[in-house]
Amino acid sequence: MTNQTKTEHLKSATAVASKEIFSTKNLVMIAFLSAIAYVLMLIHLPFKFIGFLELEFSDVPAIVGGIFYGPAVGVVIELIKNLIKAITASTTSGVGELANFVIGSSFVLPACILFRRMKGKGRTWVSFGVATLLMVAVGGLANYFVMIPLYAVAFGGMENVIGVASPMVPAIKDLGTIVLYGITPFNIVKGILMGVVSYYVYKSLRSRI
Repeated sequence: MTNQTKTEHLKSATAVASKEIFSTKNLVMIAFLSAIAYVLMLIHLPFKFIGFLELEFSDVPAIVGGIFYGPAVGVVIELIKNLIKAITASTTSGVGELANFVIGSSFVLPACILFRRMKGKGRTWVSFGVATLLMVAVGGLANYFVMIPLYAVAFGGMENVIGVASPMVPAIKDLGTIVLYGITPFNIVKGILMGVVSYYVYKSLRSRI
């Protein structure tokens, strides 16, 4: 196969994928699931871990959408819900929404790819397990190098961020320990819960969609 033929095949495959993603049915479902995800982002629990991490399930519609309609749809839902939240109801100058998109997508993408490609009963454990590990890794790196420094800029310095986090976890002394003792365990718990909830939502909708 020549390079020109390969290029033509690649372009053709990309066009087909784009057409499938942006079909009328998919656009309706993307809008519907994005709206649900946005509403879920607005539901706040009465507590936050280390002062600024909040457990919510707005990633579940993106995961379910990605399983049914493709991983790209899941990422698009993540993008839409966070853009709307950043514009209408952000309390973190957009930093929280950026973190939610990056870390949420790092879970949604591998979870949906593996879940759709694998067969057998073990696919649930493998797909959501791998997704949780990747989210923990991406979350750790993104928070260390980008997100928490941005929080520090938005809220008056790193000492203020540490001051909010350390009362709940006294071992937190600096940026590294925020990631190690705060961000990492939170994302592990979040990944497990998202996987369980998403699976049962998918299971309940499987025969209807």
